[in-house]
Amino acid sequence: MEEPPRDPKTALQEWAQGRGLALPTYELVSTSGPDHSPLFTVAASVAGGDRVTATASSKRLAEARAAAGLLDRLITEPQ
Repeated sequence: MEEPPRDPKTALQEWAQGRGLALPTYELVSTSGPDHSPLFTVAASVAGGDRVTATASSKRLAEARAAAGLLDRLITEPQ
């Protein structure tokens, strides 16, 4: 039986913990757009390293997108 796909925030957390690093942090960088249709920009980082930002219509989705982008960068770039 296949495992269900992990959400990006969980995958990033597991990546960090597997390397003995602190948990990822998420920071709300900005909120823009009209009240009825806001856009949230969130930055994700691990251990004070590079930050990746993402924008979405909800904080949760912006965090997930930022986590996915950061995890992709951490996996594909040499440390």
